[in-house]
Amino acid sequence: MVNLSTASLHPQPAQYHFASTKKVEWKECGDINNHTVECARIEVPMDHYNPLPEKNFSIPIIRMLASNTSANGDKSIFLNPGGPGGSGVNFLWRGGENLNKIIGEGYHLLSFDPRGVNGSIPQAICYVTPEQRAEEIESNPWNLEFEAGEMFTRAENKGKACAETMGEHGAYIDTLQTAADMNSILDAIGQKDMYYWGFSYGTTLGQTYAQMFPDRVGRLIIDGVSNLDEWYNAFFFEESLSDTDNVYAGFAKECFKAKENCPLNSIKEKPFESAADLQSHLDDFLSQLEEEPIPVYLNNTNYGSVSRISLALNAIFPSLYKPYPTWQTLAKNLAELLTGNATAAFKAYSDSWVAGIIADETNTFVISNDNLKAGAGAPVHGVKPVKNYTMSLPEESKLVSQYQGSDAFDRASWAIATTHKFHPRYHPEFPRVKTAHPILVLSTTYDPVCPLISAKKAHDSFEGAGFIEQLSYGHCTISMPSLCTAKHVRAYFYEGKLPESSTT
Repeated sequence: MVNLSTASLHPQPAQYHFASTKKVEWKECGDINNHTVECARIEVPMDHYNPLPEKNFSIPIIRMLASNTSANGDKSIFLNPGGPGGSGVNFLWRGGENLNKIIGEGYHLLSFDPRGVNGSIPQAICYVTPEQRAEEIESNPWNLEFEAGEMFTRAENKGKACAETMGEHGAYIDTLQTAADMNSILDAIGQKDMYYWGFSYGTTLGQTYAQMFPDRVGRLIIDGVSNLDEWYNAFFFEESLSDTDNVYAGFAKECFKAKENCPLNSIKEKPFESAADLQSHLDDFLSQLEEEPIPVYLNNTNYGSVSRISLALNAIFPSLYKPYPTWQTLAKNLAELLTGNATAAFKAYSDSWVAGIIADETNTFVISNDNLKAGAGAPVHGVKPVKNYTMSLPEESKLVSQYQGSDAFDRASWAIATTHKFHPRYHPEFPRVKTAHPILVLSTTYDPVCPLISAKKAHDSFEGAGFIEQLSYGHCTISMPSLCTAKHVRAYFYEGKLPESSTT
């Protein structure tokens, strides 16, 4: 049973088998590396805990067929790429071939667009027109110290716009409902037990599922793990950036070790004495950009600047997710920038990353609907209280923490009331969760947004769970593929075998 503060707060859904009366109708929709791909849709209740006729979400699902699944009961492994807001359909098209190489031909690979995401109907949106969204992106404030008032007014208006635009469906775009949706998909394909591999936010979904429906867990891997307690109960996610600067330092270390093969080692006449010396030089340059952005003029329709925020959020931070091969490109562009040529950096690091953060409205819905400290439950409201609260927090990352202020205002200004409250069980406050089959926890040593410490907390909260620490940088173990990790993943799915002890 899921942990409840009271039974009335979060009843076990008696009718989460909504889709079981109608089996999924697959249609062939393409192929991935000579593997047939099937697509379908299912209808799920808007609210699994109080299902009403004609109040539904339509969820697109996709499956990549394997060639030898009979020995494993013709099962499908569910995949979630993260986000929240990541499209499972797009993820399978992009990554299905590589995941099939890891898992082999014994299991189909299945994914879906969670409610509110991409091809689901309705899609989570806050802005009625593309022009409104574009204006929001282009003029979004980032400086908490000097732009708190603008952050507050935008967050207040955004919260109200999200509520009005989505109507009654908006309150049900959350992890709790998506976890129940996965049971609807299981029932629709005729599979009893959940076989699952979730990445990043997919670990939030996976942990939530395992706590809500422990008896249906056949195999469940969480990879690049979030802090579930913070996700649901903390106004500000303080732990998530714990290792961001360690990955950034890793970039400097690997560059220094590469000697002449890393262009940054050639930008000064006097060689860098250490990796710390190289990183210090980069940090000084970032500080300089804070005061003096570099103007870049290509022609009368293409000009702008390279600033600290564009370099931190568009260049360095996203490269920490997948070191290979992005660190090579980053080093080349930084070397040119540091020696006076800003053109390559300007062309490479547009506003796409920042825009993606602002425009991802599903992300806003899920985080705010999940979190018990959002909206009316926020510990602080108003410009000064939110600003002071946020600025008083420890700076987990010198690289990017300063750009998190708008998140706090978004959470405090959320205008949609929580519909069902979920209280995760975290050891040692609660007994460990016992699943039908133990789960497997994966993490890199240094993950820029889901630190190793969060993975260890998740491992400690599930009875008998296995744990693998992959000695690498990057977000999720698949960011730096490892034959050792792949062998453990395959042994877990096929044999139910866990590492004998926490493995590195």
